[in-house]
Amino acid sequence: MREREVGHEEFLAPGRGPSRARVVHEALRQLSDGVGGPVLKEMACEVLSGRIGLKDAMRMRAYADELGERVETAFAEWERIPASERERQVAQARRFLDTDDGRRTR
Repeated sequence: MREREVGHEEFLAPGRGPSRARVVHEALRQLSDGVGGPVLKEMACEVLSGRIGLKDAMRMRAYADELGERVETAFAEWERIPASERERQVAQARRFLDTDDGRRTR
């Protein structure tokens, strides 16, 4: 059983509407399940529980360093994907982020 968890509304910010807030929330939930390793699991659990804010977590060196390493690895994997597949994935992501419950957010 999960402990109390903040909702996606916690991640609304200027320039980050409900769709993007839900993406952040879901990414943190996946990290809290351990998919990013123990350091990012700890960070995600702290943020989702409300004990620490996302901005504050990103300022903590251990979390920022681990996340930076994961981003570098993901970018290298992204670069290995054929350009046509990257374009398809980017278009799909844009469609998802540009809609919010069927409404345009821009």
